[in-house]
Amino acid sequence: MNVKVGSISGLALGSKRKGNSYGYGGKTAKPSKPSRLGRVGAKRNKQVMAKPRREMTLPRIGMPSVTGIAAKTGVFVLVTVFLAAVSVGLLAGYRWLTTVNYFALTNITVNGLSRLGKEHVFEKAELVYGANVLSLNIDKIKAELTSDPWVDTASVKRVLPGTLEINVTERVPVFLVQYEGSPYYADASGKLIDKVEPGAFVSLPQIEIEAGMEKHLDLLTKLREMAASSHTPFTMDEVAWIRLSWGRGLEVRLMNQDVSLCMGSKDWERNLYRLNLVWADLKKRNELGRVAQITAQDDKVWVEKRT
Repeated sequence: MNVKVGSISGLALGSKRKGNSYGYGGKTAKPSKPSRLGRVGAKRNKQVMAKPRREMTLPRIGMPSVTGIAAKTGVFVLVTVFLAAVSVGLLAGYRWLTTVNYFALTNITVNGLSRLGKEHVFEKAELVYGANVLSLNIDKIKAELTSDPWVDTASVKRVLPGTLEINVTERVPVFLVQYEGSPYYADASGKLIDKVEPGAFVSLPQIEIEAGMEKHLDLLTKLREMAASSHTPFTMDEVAWIRLSWGRGLEVRLMNQDVSLCMGSKDWERNLYRLNLVWADLKKRNELGRVAQITAQDDKVWVEKRT
């Protein structure tokens, strides 16, 4: 019987042994791979371990930095001192200019006066000869002058070295108005000017305005314009009084003719045009002396004769 060496029980002697380290047969277990999370953690740990430690250090200030700060501070101080010196110099110069006799007020010219006098203007503006022209408050002088009821506008101008020019525009009285039991002067638009004084009375047409008719005050200005351009059958010198009323609109009383002319406030210019036509026709027929009142309103014209 032949026996082959190395073939006992199917085991081959001298061959490489497969299996685990204990000699058991089967596949050898492979080592498991680390997870992704584990790899990241390990990598971070390596980075932390490899990162060098930082040390706290204070900023270093070199000599050039200290020199620059000192230079800027010096420039700032010099500029401040310079500005202060200039301010003091300007103040001293202004005080000298406003006190020197060279600019003393020696001449005051006032233009545009008709009703008011120069003395009244001087008193109102508190002007005194000898005052320094440069020290005068021009805005204050203008405000004081325009606060006068008879002054509409005022302008003030210095003319060096010692002259003051004042130009005044006075308000012109055109009507007389009864206000709170006293007569007042009123301008062309019907606005009050000042109370009538006995010593300076001027004969003017009187106006009466019913409550609520103030919104038609512009008719007074239009009436004067029409009379000045001969678009009315009368002049303003012939007018005795004017009334603004709800019933008759603009009512004009003439002195010489002793007749009343009434024009409705609505479409007033057209009413005036028709009144002119009727007036011309009555004059042509010599019948004006028999007329007491002519009313033009609502596209109609009425003529009332004397009784």
